[in-house]
Amino acid sequence: MATDNVSRLEQLRRKEAALRAEIAREKVRQLKRAEKDHDRLASIIGECLMADIEVDPKLGLLLEESLKRNASPRDAEFLRSRGWRI
Repeated sequence: MATDNVSRLEQLRRKEAALRAEIAREKVRQLKRAEKDHDRLASIIGECLMADIEVDPKLGLLLEESLKRNASPRDAEFLRSRGWRI
């Protein structure tokens, strides 16, 4: 009888370990999906803004002000190398 209890506990521990591993994989999958969604969103918005800057120079000035406030130093340097006035 004691052996049955030990094997039952061991089975439950194995199931628990398998579930923890599955949960960890799902968390990683969700994180990757959120990153892909964010990148896609940034790309879509960026493309639309770039198109509108060609039409409305005031939008370009507004965007440059936003970039001055929000771009990382590395990104700001990249933008300056591409002709942005930030």
